[in-house]
Amino acid sequence: MSETEQSTVPSPLPWQTEQWQRLGAQWRAGRCPHALLLSGQAGLGKRRFAEAFAALTLCEQPRDGLACGQCRGCRLWQAGSHPDFLRVEPEKPGGPLKVEQIRQLGSFVGRTSGREGARVVWLAPAEAMNVNAANALLKNLEEPAASVIFLLITDSPSGLLPTIRSRCQSVAFPAPGEEAALRWLHEGGLDGQAARRALVLSGGAPLLALELAEPESREAREQFLSDLTALAQGNSSAVSLAGRWESPPEGVELSQLLQFWLQWLAQMLRARSCDLTADEQVMGLLQRLPGTGEECLRPLFTFYDQLLQARQALIGGANPNKRLLVEELAVRWAKLYR
Repeated sequence: MSETEQSTVPSPLPWQTEQWQRLGAQWRAGRCPHALLLSGQAGLGKRRFAEAFAALTLCEQPRDGLACGQCRGCRLWQAGSHPDFLRVEPEKPGGPLKVEQIRQLGSFVGRTSGREGARVVWLAPAEAMNVNAANALLKNLEEPAASVIFLLITDSPSGLLPTIRSRCQSVAFPAPGEEAALRWLHEGGLDGQAARRALVLSGGAPLLALELAEPESREAREQFLSDLTALAQGNSSAVSLAGRWESPPEGVELSQLLQFWLQWLAQMLRARSCDLTADEQVMGLLQRLPGTGEECLRPLFTFYDQLLQARQALIGGANPNKRLLVEELAVRWAKLYR
């Protein structure tokens, strides 16, 4: 197999070995569940894992537990024209999965395989379905067609109907250990303090950490932290902050900004409760807080929970008014410093 061919064959990431071996064994034994729910925080490579598993199931001559990259099935998959593979995702980034998209699954799962093998439905993000779309999917999961495998990928399994979760085999993806994550980041060209800082901000998710190290993301993050600092100092208003950040710069999602905010709060809590030193700007925010000890920590914990709930609403398909959401959080943030 040439280097070019090898590069187009997806493979699991180093920290996904356990999940890959378990599913691979089920597949080889002919006991693969008809629906798999791949869940875990963003940035852990769940989509890449799903791509690799889909390629494996459609491959005609797997090698060493992976798709070969050379057979007709692999070539069709790589070209995006395999008749037994269907990708379902929002029409635009951050948009919903519409009920019309889910209803169209019926014609795909109802026909026989074009190549006498498995048929694969790749659906992400699963939490982007509204109730009607979820109910439409549920009909397909309740009466699974032979040889059809559903791969549902989600960052927020709580955003799915319990009836859908109960009809899928759950495949959980925890964050890798720090050493393994830093090693992978080093191989990707990110090293030293920049790698550690990005990994902390990503919540331990290596793929997200790599994205966060990109100049556009770093600039947006630094500006967002500066604006939060200005608000804490009384030099800005919640309204102006909401107006600026309800629609972040291209390449940055609002949910990502809230994740940064959560990580900065976590640093503040650790620094105050364990007498540790955090990032210089984060320490500056901490030092401005009124009160000491538990008197200071209690409001921070409360705000952390509020921020976490807001982010869950944002990524869980609730479709809140983004301007009002950011403005409300900014008002609560400012009150911490009064």
